Amino acid sequence: MRARLILIVLITCWYLLGPAANSFAEWVGTPAPDFSLKTLGGKAQLSLKDYRGKVVLLDFWASWCGPCKASLPQLQKLEAEYPGLKVLAVSIDDERKNALEFMKRLNLDLTALFDENKKVAETYRVEAMPSALLIDRKGVVRYALSGYSEKHLEGLKAEIEKLAKNH
Repeated sequence: MRARLILIVLITCWYLLGPAANSFAEWVGTPAPDFSLKTLGGKAQLSLKDYRGKVVLLDFWASWCGPCKASLPQLQKLEAEYPGLKVLAVSIDDERKNALEFMKRLNLDLTALFDENKKVAETYRVEAMPSALLIDRKGVVRYALSGYSEKHLEGLKAEIEKLAKNH
């Protein structure tokens, strides 16, 4: 009886916690939820649906994230290299000024959005920094990436090239 109870508890934990471990990656193959956020400068309001017809790299970052310091300049280079690609860099910083200073310090010219209440990050179940989703022209997530390394960048670039070919 005790063994059965332990087994039931373990199966329940696996069922409840298993998806959470890979929840971000589970977006692959599903439509990306639309959202609307102000730009980091606060001058405009942009929605994900505004970029339908383009390949979108939705990147979540923060000024306190060490790997973001390396990844964001690389994402800017990718956007320049692939004309059909739009990078939307979503800051989850607590204070807008920290994110603005970070972008300025790194001389970044990406479309940066501010997720002030972290509702978009919550919707997408972002658990690590940086985290990125590659979304096709029809709004379907095709690739998910958590963390940053040169290997991650190579995989991302390969996926962008696949989507760029499927014009």
